[in-house]
Amino acid sequence: MSNLTSASENKSVVPKCEKLYHVGTLSYTKRSLVLLFCWLLWGDFCYTLMETIGPSILPIKLKDLGSSNFTIAVIMTTVGGILNTTICPWVSFWSDRYRSSWGRRIPFILWTLPFLTIFLILLGYSEQIAVFVNKFAFAEGGWFSTTTLTVFLIGVFMAGFQFFNMFVGSVYWYLFNDVVPQKFIGRFLGLFRVVGGLAGVLFNYFIFKYARTHMTEIFTGVALLYFVSFGLMCLLVKEGQYPPAPKYVDGRKGFFAGLKTYFIECFSLRFYLYVFGVSTCMNIVSTGGIFFTFFYIDVGLDLGEIGRLAAYGGILGLCLTYPAGLIADRYHPLKVQVITLGIMLFFGPLNLIFLFVKMSPDAAYYYLFAVTLAYTPSCTIFLASEFPALMRILPKERFGQFCSAMSMLRSVGVILGGLIAGLVFDWLKLYYGGSNFAYRWVPAWFWIFQVLAFVCLFNVYRGWKHYGGMESYEAPLPCKDSSES
Repeated sequence: MSNLTSASENKSVVPKCEKLYHVGTLSYTKRSLVLLFCWLLWGDFCYTLMETIGPSILPIKLKDLGSSNFTIAVIMTTVGGILNTTICPWVSFWSDRYRSSWGRRIPFILWTLPFLTIFLILLGYSEQIAVFVNKFAFAEGGWFSTTTLTVFLIGVFMAGFQFFNMFVGSVYWYLFNDVVPQKFIGRFLGLFRVVGGLAGVLFNYFIFKYARTHMTEIFTGVALLYFVSFGLMCLLVKEGQYPPAPKYVDGRKGFFAGLKTYFIECFSLRFYLYVFGVSTCMNIVSTGGIFFTFFYIDVGLDLGEIGRLAAYGGILGLCLTYPAGLIADRYHPLKVQVITLGIMLFFGPLNLIFLFVKMSPDAAYYYLFAVTLAYTPSCTIFLASEFPALMRILPKERFGQFCSAMSMLRSVGVILGGLIAGLVFDWLKLYYGGSNFAYRWVPAWFWIFQVLAFVCLFNVYRGWKHYGGMESYEAPLPCKDSSES
């Protein structure tokens, strides 16, 4: 197997005068560092594309099949949230303490790769499978209509996909902290967001308009691209050697000792609860996002215009992402987050104008285009600062564990938020006599939870100052002495 090996393992081929860059036991020459970046960034491109198609296409498919908003919310957010609450903490805690010749992150990605790919392809063929099952198993009718069976299969296949994707999403982000030298982490994350944004732009501009007509081809093509590309990344990127795993609280072993350690370390300090609260509120925002397409459609936009609007915003975000990473590094990402989220709050109410003003489709498109371009810079800088801020705030040796705790609370929020959002917009549709005018309240959902996120973020900033701030911050950790002894 041809791995992206560290230069320290090939000293005979490294010129004495060539500078090496280190992270843990790994060392890189400039060439091997560039190769590392290329594989990680290409993997991110394929991963982002893979994660984009479900939330973008399936709500439209489900709506075309006559599904209620509640059903869409359950399939798209609630099931995944339940899995995230249970699978992600276990995998992250296990991954921090896992030791193998392949590393502690890559095995979890590689082992689940075939299963994730299969379920992604099955999602694309859900309607064809429903037709086949109804024709040959239920004698053309049977217990369910083809439409009902299609919705059911989408739910089942989406649950299977999300289950295996939890293993990837739980450890993929932690891999960067283990293999990228700290000196380059800010620049890497800037490029990382550029590449991810580029994947979104290309999808929205060139592919999204075919969401209704070529769903099978889109899901199959992206699944196969992901399988080949992500598989190669896992084979060619090498993790180093890690120190012995941290001990559990009181030095005990076993499941319950691990569970006790997890909850004491992650949830006993109010400071971390506020950190988790920021992410939770911002992800509850996204539960209303599955209805944003219907908001655009109701004010007069078609799918092509929606895709172009997202693409143009994405292009501007791409141009700003790398400078945003430099800004976060220069002024500290937590400070940058507080300022940019505060700015974002001023834009939320602007889209509520459609509750009171009727615009022509062209006027609505250009108005939304202007708001998107004005909102994008602060949003881009906020997002570029998010992960660097976590890397500076959370304990490095337990980074996966704390990220998973945040993910667990975030998932509970997404579960409840998805259910409530579905019920709220079903009630609003009933209130407006079945009219899609109800979706004009979607921006209000966004704004309310952004305000709550800002309250949590401001308390994180106060806690960061209390624990040392810019000059001497050290991540607080309950029972650190006993767990490390």
